[in-house]
Amino acid sequence: MDMLMAVVWAGDESPVDPGGAPSLRARIADVAEGPLAALGVDEYLLNVRDEAVAGALIDVRVTPRPVLAALRARVPAASATACADLLDALRGLGPVSAWSVTASELLPVPGPGSDGRCEGMANLAFLRRPERIGRGEWLRIWLEEHTQVAIDTQSTTGYTQHVVVRALTADAPTIDGIVEEVFPVEAAQDLGVFFDARGDDERMSANIRAMTASTARFLDEGTVDAVPTGRYVMSIRGAGV
Repeated sequence: MDMLMAVVWAGDESPVDPGGAPSLRARIADVAEGPLAALGVDEYLLNVRDEAVAGALIDVRVTPRPVLAALRARVPAASATACADLLDALRGLGPVSAWSVTASELLPVPGPGSDGRCEGMANLAFLRRPERIGRGEWLRIWLEEHTQVAIDTQSTTGYTQHVVVRALTADAPTIDGIVEEVFPVEAAQDLGVFFDARGDDERMSANIRAMTASTARFLDEGTVDAVPTGRYVMSIRGAGV
């Protein structure tokens, strides 16, 4: 099975949903679950901004359009042809970009609550490789050297890496990697919690320095979107019945 990552962007015809995350999740479920079920999918992941992460201190946008939602699913073939019905359905909500990606779950995310939401804040980081570094070296630094630094210097409770294999939509922005880092929800408003140094300014400064030095080796300023979201495990209605 392959992994599909599809992002719905806010556009002129589809601004950020005034109904909030519950309305957006319902709209996505309405349009996406039929095509997903046809692909044999019975469960998918959905990241949307929700009230729990509103006003997050770390919220960085490089891509001109803001993210409405990010959908991930294991599919038989992560190709534009195989997933055409799903991508067309999502386009009813806004502009869509999609990629075929790998998936490495370094720290498994705790299971969802009764509403499908996983505890905490899920930060989605969209990474772009600077031209100064080759792809092989870029992947080596990120995957082999930086990963443990990120986990050690932040209050990470879940960590998933996606290496982008290829874009599936013609106008997709150039993205080389996508990371989902899950933190305690308090990290949205408290940098001390975010950097695993609650109430300890000296430790927070040291962790920020270590994290900054590590990221500087393979990322440049203006190459990362950091999107605070809630992570939802969505079940296809009627699947398995």
